[in-house]
Amino acid sequence: MIKSDLCIVVPLGVSSPNTPIKKYLLDCINSLKNQKTKFSYDVIFACDSNVSDETKEILLNSGFKIQWFEPYYFMRKGGIWKKIHTIWQNQDSKYISFCHYDDMWSENKIESQIQFMIDNNLEMCWSKVQIINDNNQICSNDVCNLQSFSKNTIHSSSYAFCHSSIMQKDSFLSSGILDYVDVGSALYERLQYIFSHKLSGKKDNNSCFFHRVHTDSVTNNFNSEKSYMTEQRKEANYSLQQVLEDANKIPLDKIIKSILNENNLS
Repeated sequence: MIKSDLCIVVPLGVSSPNTPIKKYLLDCINSLKNQKTKFSYDVIFACDSNVSDETKEILLNSGFKIQWFEPYYFMRKGGIWKKIHTIWQNQDSKYISFCHYDDMWSENKIESQIQFMIDNNLEMCWSKVQIINDNNQICSNDVCNLQSFSKNTIHSSSYAFCHSSIMQKDSFLSSGILDYVDVGSALYERLQYIFSHKLSGKKDNNSCFFHRVHTDSVTNNFNSEKSYMTEQRKEANYSLQQVLEDANKIPLDKIIKSILNENNLS
């Protein structure tokens, strides 16, 4: 039995010192709370148990659901993507998505994207993407130029594509991506983008995902190995070398060729 139309997973943990940032977390919570939609949705925090007491209080006060995970899960095998998939697989919903704690959604995102999929008989769709700064000021026009899938788009990429996407749960989880979640943390977003090409999908130009760019972001801090990261990897018992070796085992070219042959993309 379907309990809600949409499951939104928000992965949360201490990815770098003093994170998560309180202001960004509250902004994200408010943007998800203030969705104007007729569709039902559950927001579930996939939260590491070592976040601060202040963060735990914010989550409890949000009214959203919380599922607790081991500390420093970002560094564990599968990373935050395994947390997301664990909840997706166990949640009874027709559609799935995720949102990082420092990003935001337009208030019509759920309504517009799900209705767009229903109206166009789609298995997934993605929204416009705009960049915001630490004060929620919009710093870009729409940076998503992908309108639909083709045999050419599978070889490229689209900015924050995974973040802006909503997908039919059964269609996406049966795409084959589950075979690579445990070993694919280093290139997961690339994997999700590739496997999305097995679904019927288009861009919804009436809703927007706001991607926050700031100095405390995970992306900004994980471009180089820092001392606290080394310590976290020891705690997680999953070295950087193991992360890269696992990623190198994934046959991306073979997966792409198989999808192109199976889906006969034009």
